[in-house]
Amino acid sequence: MAESVFEAVKQSITVREAAQMYGIEVNRSGMACCPFHDDRHPSMKLNRDYFYCFGCGATGDVIDFVARLFGLSSYEAAKKLAYDFGIDPE
Repeated sequence: MAESVFEAVKQSITVREAAQMYGIEVNRSGMACCPFHDDRHPSMKLNRDYFYCFGCGATGDVIDFVARLFGLSSYEAAKKLAYDFGIDPE
């Protein structure tokens, strides 16, 4: 089951969708102020499958993003995303 929740989340939710869901403002070019360091100007690029911050070097996929944002384990972050976006991990 643990593997299926990771795959279901990664296939269903983009990093940009997750960031916007949790209150991060993303501009049209996919840039946002990084929530992982003191950032006054957008330095984080949010792509479909991953994020990268040019300021602090933070990078990862949608599960890594939510895990870091909320201080969760990868499994807890995947479960949170599945719950918040209404995804059945089965």
